[in-house]
Amino acid sequence: MPAGAYRPFTPGQPQATGSSSLLRGKPGEPKGPGFSQTIHYEITGAGRIDYQYHEAYTTHSGGDPHPAVTILAIDLSSH
Repeated sequence: MPAGAYRPFTPGQPQATGSSSLLRGKPGEPKGPGFSQTIHYEITGAGRIDYQYHEAYTTHSGGDPHPAVTILAIDLSSH
């Protein structure tokens, strides 16, 4: 798998490129049951993405559980 390509497949694992940290306070709180804290993922020179992931998300009761990533914000500006 190419460097950085794991992000959609293993969002809870350390990344090969860029850096990430957990947001603190209200912005870092999970958006629903089973979701992770908000992860602030920074790609050097390319921007930042805030996201949460869920290991076994279902769209309705009895639905097929599957991993899901929710993008909360994308910032392409430089610091």
